[in-house]
Amino acid sequence: MNPRKSIPLWFFGLLALFGCDLPSPPPDLLYKFDVMPVGKGPAFLLTHDLNLDGEPDLVTVNSKDSSLSLLYGKGDGTFHNARHIRLAEEPTMAAQGDVNRDGIPDLVVNSRGEEMFVVLPGNGDGSFRKPIPIKTGKVPLNVILADFNNDEKLDAAVTLTFDQMEIYIGKGDGYFKKGKTYLSGSRSFSGVSEDFNGDGNQDIALATSSSSFSSIRVFLGNGNGTFQKPRVYAKQLVPLAVILEDMNNDGKSDLVFASGQGDNLYMLYSNGDGSFSEPISFSGGGGPFALTAGNFNPDKLKDVAVANSRSSSFSLVVRNPNGSFHYPTRDYVVDGGTVLAITSGDYNHSGMSDIAVASNFKNTVEIYLQRRSFK
Repeated sequence: MNPRKSIPLWFFGLLALFGCDLPSPPPDLLYKFDVMPVGKGPAFLLTHDLNLDGEPDLVTVNSKDSSLSLLYGKGDGTFHNARHIRLAEEPTMAAQGDVNRDGIPDLVVNSRGEEMFVVLPGNGDGSFRKPIPIKTGKVPLNVILADFNNDEKLDAAVTLTFDQMEIYIGKGDGYFKKGKTYLSGSRSFSGVSEDFNGDGNQDIALATSSSSFSSIRVFLGNGNGTFQKPRVYAKQLVPLAVILEDMNNDGKSDLVFASGQGDNLYMLYSNGDGSFSEPISFSGGGGPFALTAGNFNPDKLKDVAVANSRSSSFSLVVRNPNGSFHYPTRDYVVDGGTVLAITSGDYNHSGMSDIAVASNFKNTVEIYLQRRSFK
């Protein structure tokens, strides 16, 4: 089978209808290791080493009590009790990067309620200095950090509820100045940045999700903080969340997104020139909402884990040897349900990716570790 093709999902329905044996799910690779309390309404999860001790840490963005919960990893799959930081009203996501160029990770968090994003400069020991507020347009949804003008300072692309993307040029000290505004065609809760066409300039891909103008929109960068007219892919598939990963080991970053239509996931292979393949569909669970990719089994192909908002679970979708996605998935039920956030990292030095997933209802993060080490 051509790895760019996928067996249509209706085929498996026909097998069941005619009494044929369905394929079995992949092996049960993960087990629930720990459950940790966090702030109210965790809506986003991020894995990064914030205190520079070599161990991955976790950040939850808690929209119901406008806070961050910081869980510092011990390297054995366990985490220290959460530290909480109060934020501007109604945060929904966070990004990390060295915004003030001191070699220490900083955090950038949006505030839907107060129409700004907030920069939290890191101290390098897991603590953060006084927040720097940056005013934006109405109801910011997402912040993407990258150097858009090639001055070695991180800039920010901010998507707004009313179908716009604003560019903010970083000054290198934690502050930003407003750049140009672009029409995004629809609201965008998720986006990524990469040099998709190999010209040395950072580009942007947005998942836009209105009922009539949904698509993946790719804005190719000019290298001076401005962007070309977007190229449109995956029309009418209602992309909700998009991630960036080299899915076929060809050195080019591909796009994987969760769709609000038909409980499907899709992959777009990069052609390396700023264009992408036709969407390849595969299945998650009920209401796929957030994604992460990693090496969840011993092969060299990246797999996908998806948080299912409607079925109170996350699904592990592994790859077949030819690069297609295995169906059915392996599903893991999350206590308390309302699963809106997922992330992955090697939390216990097993040599493989583990998973952290949040229950928006129970205000907890569950850690799932590999059942065996693959070092």
